[in-house]
Amino acid sequence: MMKLHTHIFYYWATVILSVFVFCGSCAQDHKKNKTMKNRPINKIYELHKQKIDYPSMPQYFVEGYQSGCFYEVYINGLLVFKHYENVGLMNHATPINSRILKSGPQKVTIKLFPLGKIDGKEYTTIDADDSFRLKIFKRDKKQPYEAGAYDIVKEHYATLTDGLPYYEETFIFEAEVPYELKGWSESQILTDIDKDKLEKEILAFYKEYGQILEKRDEKKWVDIVIQSEKEEIHSADFFDKEKIKLRIDDFTNTFDNEDIEIKPLDKYKIIFSGDGKVVSLQSTERRGKSAFSFIENIDYQGERQKVRTSRFIYLHKPKGSNKLEIIR
Repeated sequence: MMKLHTHIFYYWATVILSVFVFCGSCAQDHKKNKTMKNRPINKIYELHKQKIDYPSMPQYFVEGYQSGCFYEVYINGLLVFKHYENVGLMNHATPINSRILKSGPQKVTIKLFPLGKIDGKEYTTIDADDSFRLKIFKRDKKQPYEAGAYDIVKEHYATLTDGLPYYEETFIFEAEVPYELKGWSESQILTDIDKDKLEKEILAFYKEYGQILEKRDEKKWVDIVIQSEKEEIHSADFFDKEKIKLRIDDFTNTFDNEDIEIKPLDKYKIIFSGDGKVVSLQSTERRGKSAFSFIENIDYQGERQKVRTSRFIYLHKPKGSNKLEIIR
């Protein structure tokens, strides 16, 4: 009788172990399927593999230096950098070519904010002894990297006085690039459209975009971003293969994610840029953030952690179309 029980035990142990092995194999197969070459996101990889051979590849950067304030930097109305920590930054040059459609004048906007509450003290204004400087410089990406081998295009100092609750200034710099992108240059002027009607269209787009992420509909996502990606490959910001890989890996992580939760839109303000041809929703609850965000898992310091991801969605209506599309 004891021998019979032993046989039964080993039989069921074998069955259960087989089930675990089978499930594990399925999980491994599923993981392998996620990395198969025919997945839709590979269209973006293939785009960025194209060899763009300009005689030179001037890449433009901005770098801010601040004391006593927080700041945001916009190129042609599109946010490129923000800083909301009460620490100085070093060597944080940010590439901006993706915001430059062609050679000529480029619009730069700086927005400065008081520090707020720090160590029990409230800083509600920007004052004359605070400071902000923006450096714009360029280097030829076709040349081997050398420290300090760049040309300063412009240095701009904010003119600050005491008691400023907020500071904003726009100025121009000249850029010379070897490409000309259509981008939003021929798009409809959205500020001419009835505001309520446009807002409904924007909200409908954001809702659909959220559903695409929730459903992990990678193909549909690729379809709506591919035109913007086709322009990005010419703008020189992503000639660095490692940066391309990190950027696309970030997108891939979203579609491979085991847990996606779309957050309700923040309270927002409608932001127009590109001479009124581009629109996005900026949060009024989280300074410098998109109103659109979602919860996903990322690998961080050896652990899988939940994070809140905010991605700006810049929309336009191409010439001859009445439908909002992603342009950046």
